[in-house]
Amino acid sequence: MITKRQLSILNAIVEDYVDFGQPIGSKTLIHRHHLDVSPATIRNEMKQLEEMHFIEKTHTSSGRVPSESGIRYYVNRLLEQTSQQSQNKIQRLNQLLIENHYDSSTALTNFAHELSMKSQYATLVVRPNHKQDVINDIHLIRANNHLIILVMVFSSGHVENIHFVSHAQLNNINLNKIANFLTEHFSFNRKVLTQNIESYFSQKEELLLANEVVEMINLQIGNQSNSIYMGGKVKLIDALNESNVSSIQPILQYIESNKITELLEDISTSQINVRIGKEIDDSLSDISIVTSQYHFDESLKGQIAVIGPTAMHYQNVIQLLNRIW
Repeated sequence: MITKRQLSILNAIVEDYVDFGQPIGSKTLIHRHHLDVSPATIRNEMKQLEEMHFIEKTHTSSGRVPSESGIRYYVNRLLEQTSQQSQNKIQRLNQLLIENHYDSSTALTNFAHELSMKSQYATLVVRPNHKQDVINDIHLIRANNHLIILVMVFSSGHVENIHFVSHAQLNNINLNKIANFLTEHFSFNRKVLTQNIESYFSQKEELLLANEVVEMINLQIGNQSNSIYMGGKVKLIDALNESNVSSIQPILQYIESNKITELLEDISTSQINVRIGKEIDDSLSDISIVTSQYHFDESLKGQIAVIGPTAMHYQNVIQLLNRIW
């Protein structure tokens, strides 16, 4: 069982190591944190923490560095404290959507960069799965003899446009008929929707175009739901040092693979979650990922991930994510 004094020393070691990136000795702790105990007492407590595997001795210094277990204990305490705090939530994404005329791609890109600037780490923002959203309106607009524009308006305010070529000899009355039907009956249950389309449209070209539009909507939403927006990729390099810069290639490979999406789906929750080092992947012992949710509205949620070294300013990052709605 860790004592109150040992916890204070562990917290100090973690925070000083994050600030300086160097092993922390007893004299440094006393000087920086004004501890009213002797160096011998501090060394004894550090020995106890080392036996508990919360701190480790390096080969190049008499000081100690926090272990992955020690950082985990420190972070768990922070998360417990944060869960008990009431914060004024900031609906920044909704502001960005308005500023960018409900262009969600631009808004999410700006959101990722803002979070990176505020956290000083690399950030990922994952687009929500719009299968959780409701399509309010579908419009089909003929741009010329062959080009048609499909417009989807979601209840969240999100708008998607698709341009496609169709050789079907359909006029605006036909297009409006198809669009109005799909607005009223659209469902992600493809079997039911196909049956409704086949029973409603008797004209062959209307039937073909209606099915083509449904196919494009499903494909577009599926592709967009996997979109990831990254801010501050260069901060991954800035946050690492000569001892752990080799982590850059594995984390970039991890981000560019489906693994990061799978991780975020696995820990998708309204609570802030922290994965440290090998809790993420065996190849990522020097990386931490802090995740949370953001909201378009009550039902439509996406995920945020802040990525940095295991020696991360966790308190700042957790407080930042705790303020976001």
